[in-house]
Amino acid sequence: MFKLLITLIFPLFILACGNADYRRSADRETYAAIADKSDQVPGMSAQVGIDSQTAVDLSDYPVNEESYDFLDNEANSEIGARIIGLNSALELAFLHSRDYQTQKERLYLEALALTFDRYRYTPVFAFTSSADYIWDTEDQFVQDMQSLTGMSRTSTSEGIDAGTTLGARYLLKSGGVVALNLTNNFTRFLTGDVRETGSSALIGSFTQPLIRDFGTAIETETLLQAERDLLYQLRDFTRFRKEFAVNVATAYYSVLLNRETVRNNFAGLNAQNLSLEREQAFQLEGLRTLLQVGRLQQATLQLDLRWTASITRYKRSLDNFKLLLGLDADDNIQLDAAEMTLISETGMVRPDISLELAVEMAQRTRLDLYTELDRVQDSARRIQVAANALRPALDFSFVASVPDAPGGNLGELDFERAIYSAGLDLELPLDTKADRNDYRRALIDYEATSRSYLLARERVTLDVIDAYRRMNEASKSYNINVTSVEINERRVEEAELRAELGLGDIQDTVDSQNDLTAARTELVSSIVDHNIAKLEFWRDVGLLYVDDSGQWEEGIDESE
Repeated sequence: MFKLLITLIFPLFILACGNADYRRSADRETYAAIADKSDQVPGMSAQVGIDSQTAVDLSDYPVNEESYDFLDNEANSEIGARIIGLNSALELAFLHSRDYQTQKERLYLEALALTFDRYRYTPVFAFTSSADYIWDTEDQFVQDMQSLTGMSRTSTSEGIDAGTTLGARYLLKSGGVVALNLTNNFTRFLTGDVRETGSSALIGSFTQPLIRDFGTAIETETLLQAERDLLYQLRDFTRFRKEFAVNVATAYYSVLLNRETVRNNFAGLNAQNLSLEREQAFQLEGLRTLLQVGRLQQATLQLDLRWTASITRYKRSLDNFKLLLGLDADDNIQLDAAEMTLISETGMVRPDISLELAVEMAQRTRLDLYTELDRVQDSARRIQVAANALRPALDFSFVASVPDAPGGNLGELDFERAIYSAGLDLELPLDTKADRNDYRRALIDYEATSRSYLLARERVTLDVIDAYRRMNEASKSYNINVTSVEINERRVEEAELRAELGLGDIQDTVDSQNDLTAARTELVSSIVDHNIAKLEFWRDVGLLYVDDSGQWEEGIDESE
């Protein structure tokens, strides 16, 4: 009976491992897999914990106490808002962004999948246990029923039938499999002639393919691909961090640009209203016609509408920016206007690198380009695997079976009575249609991935050239708009002076003021465009390093 209890109780020890233990075990192996390959990816972060998110806390940021007239009915909406600088915005995004969290989870899941592929090449143990209680007409319950029903009795017995199986399996990287199984069966009769019987057996086997599926290159292809897939995901994650930092900066400057547009439209509207008041006074004195004043009134109404629309555009962009950072929609923030002053004072400084060298550096440093090249190698290996599947199957097998010792205790084995067998199994490739099609697909896939790599190289080149051109365009636009602002300021001054003398033309007043407002907005826009294009240029060259808080450094060769 003691043997039976051991048989039944042993599996309960397996249940002692709780869900929290499984989670910690998965995290430990997964993060270790990520750490193993992080050194192979320049700029890879060490902060990839998927459970490290904390609640958003804006209490440490300065508070805005001003009301802004240029925001009209939204003038008081930013009172009490937390002022967020660009560096702070990047830190918030890297801590709380939903997109960033999703990317970390993708990386984690790729590494988690790898842990199972690695596990396949370690010894795998299995244990099963079962017990059955068996009774018949000798059982008391059955006897009582027989007495009630008047049925005749038959003499049988009741008993317990139990068994356990403990096995181990080891998959070799050469394609072979080693397996070992120990089985115990135990039966005890509880009534009548009390007796018990038991049997045990130990069976070990080894199987090794000799032609099809033979060799490390074929057998470990799945593991090798899983290892490389994690490397690709690490590269994608590092590339995403750079793109994400640039996207946050782009959105930040875009919100500030929209705010500056509101301010310029408000200033233009005030100037237009002053002109309208003056012209209406002249109309009362008979110096202006209703037609002339009406033209100015219509222009003022249109500018008022543009101002209102620009407020809506600014607030919408600010709301979207909050979502990008991972904040709640009702979080009250204001972006630091000093950031716009900073990039304005920095000027239109271009990267100190030629376009030719930039393209060459991009071909050497772009992580996504390395992945495209590695995928060509992956497809070449799949051709070999597909070709191997077309070969005959010849497997060598060896089996050893050890029975239990006669008259011995349960679990005792008699190795002197062991039985051994060895043999070969041959399977000729007569039905190869599916394997043939897989082989042809592998050949086509190789050609496709080769073209994809060549196309990726060209796209990398065009990315760099496009960013370089946009920097040149923004630089030229800046110079033009500086001149345009100066010209239109003089136009407005002259139009105002002539209007005060009663010599001005209404259309000149309208046009000069509208052109000045547009030029001021375009000037700020060119500064923003240049800074964004410069960031994208360093990103596309592969020389933009982003740390775990989202801060970047430009012009660093990460490959050295």
